[in-house]
Amino acid sequence: MFDDTTPNTVPNLETPLIYEPTQSIPPAPTTGLGPLEYLVGTWTNQNIHGTNKGGETAPYSYNLMPLPQEESYILKNFSYYEEITFSAIHGDAPNRGGDGTQVANTLFYEQRIYFSEGPAKDSLVHAENGSWLYLTDRKQLFGPYGDGDGPNVGDKTVLDSVPPTQTYDIIKQMSVPHGNSILASGSSATEAGSPTIPPLSSSAVFPPQVDTSQYTTTSVGNPDPAFTANPNQPLIDAIGVKNASSYIQLDVDTENGGYPIINIAFEQKHADVTHYTARYWLEAFDNSSNFTQLQYTQTIYLDIPISGFGTISFPHITTNTLTNKVRSWLVSLSRSNLIRYFPGGLPRVAVYSQSPTCHALRPRDGLCNSPFYRCTCCWLPKLQIRRPFPF
Repeated sequence: MFDDTTPNTVPNLETPLIYEPTQSIPPAPTTGLGPLEYLVGTWTNQNIHGTNKGGETAPYSYNLMPLPQEESYILKNFSYYEEITFSAIHGDAPNRGGDGTQVANTLFYEQRIYFSEGPAKDSLVHAENGSWLYLTDRKQLFGPYGDGDGPNVGDKTVLDSVPPTQTYDIIKQMSVPHGNSILASGSSATEAGSPTIPPLSSSAVFPPQVDTSQYTTTSVGNPDPAFTANPNQPLIDAIGVKNASSYIQLDVDTENGGYPIINIAFEQKHADVTHYTARYWLEAFDNSSNFTQLQYTQTIYLDIPISGFGTISFPHITTNTLTNKVRSWLVSLSRSNLIRYFPGGLPRVAVYSQSPTCHALRPRDGLCNSPFYRCTCCWLPKLQIRRPFPF
């Protein structure tokens, strides 16, 4: 019989959660992803900026999670750590409209979240996958391959074709194995300096009408009432360790565009997801486009039936601060070491080692002009960065 008092083993987060099939031509078109390009790679909780905080045992994260119980509710709040991989596909997804085409430039993502504290420490608490889309517009190609009735791939367009336009160009599609499918849209902005992360107001945290004394009382389900009152506080603490030089902000919301949320019947009855909103910050610290830190705050609104009150909307809030595994390692290397590892100079486009312990990279044998590199320690292709290294 399984001994449930035995501590869980720590998951191995050294391997990316997605491996895109290798294909040199055509390459994954990361430059067409707009601001989503900088999400590519694997992100985990790591100690930040030379401190001993931010990693799996002391993450800058918090999960405020209300749950239905006995015609009322309980809290299951905790800090957590995670791994999330974003991977570009080798192509795009054109939506033909007849006289114009909307192009969905696509990142797939895969996410795993684990308890960092409490009796279930190191066990899986959440899994999710989906895609991020960056929408662009173009004229519609003429014929199935842009060559009319001809046999070739071409760039001919439909007569009087007009590229479409849309209000929102960032889309997040989510699939959660509770039986939820969520589609949210929004936009992005790039700014200098550090983001100003606001504290969440009481109305954004506490449900209306019902007794909320659970939120302010320390318990096994509410280990940190201060973070419960403001789940954004871990993000504020993390960005306070070191100011960013620039950031990209991504905002998505299910109320933009009126997209539906789909829940299975049981969830509709007991914890119906009615609204999702999220804000992400990609942060650079070296006056370049090397965005090594990712912070997010997201809220899912759950409609839970409460005896005597009817259905009450409860905010389920998650926040975390993550580090890109590859970019943070490259930033830590000195210029002299980079010259030693890449005596011919870094290529304009490269794929760097996923592992911080595998430093020796070289061009693939027989393809010295190829921008794709392999790790000479394990001789396996390693994802992730396809853009100039900033020096």
